[in-house]
Amino acid sequence: MSLWKDIVFGREDGIRSKLRGLVMGRGASGGGGSGSYTPASARDDARPEAAEKALSLGVEAPKDVTPPDGYEVVLHKDALAPGQVTEIIVAGTAIALANVAGTYHALSNSCPHADGPLGEGSLSGSTLTCPYHGWQFDVGTGSCLTMGEHTVPIYDVQIVEDAVCVAV
Repeated sequence: MSLWKDIVFGREDGIRSKLRGLVMGRGASGGGGSGSYTPASARDDARPEAAEKALSLGVEAPKDVTPPDGYEVVLHKDALAPGQVTEIIVAGTAIALANVAGTYHALSNSCPHADGPLGEGSLSGSTLTCPYHGWQFDVGTGSCLTMGEHTVPIYDVQIVEDAVCVAV
């Protein structure tokens, strides 16, 4: 039953759950606690959503870093440990951000098979597995390793000082 719940409603800490919490007025965590998400328009500092995500991971995104043109600061480089993947929102686009042995990769958060949230999947080396049906993707190229004719868009990532910056 848990798999069906995850498929229909998303994982408890996933992006769909957070978005549902925003719509329902409970904040991202659903409980309104210290990890709550507040829409940028309602925050005094108007940090982007990705910076708020970094806070929930325990490390705040650097505020004093100027990203290259066309990029946004999304996380502190220490907010995502090697071997982990997370979901972020950059300029209204859901992106899966993966740390492969200290190298960051960004790709679309939507699996082409059934729109599974790739940022909620599992990462093994540079292979990201969709949590819904197990399709696998190379995080560096966006190529689907399960069904070769499919790919997902990738986004350029640069590290500037302590900031992970993603091209939008």
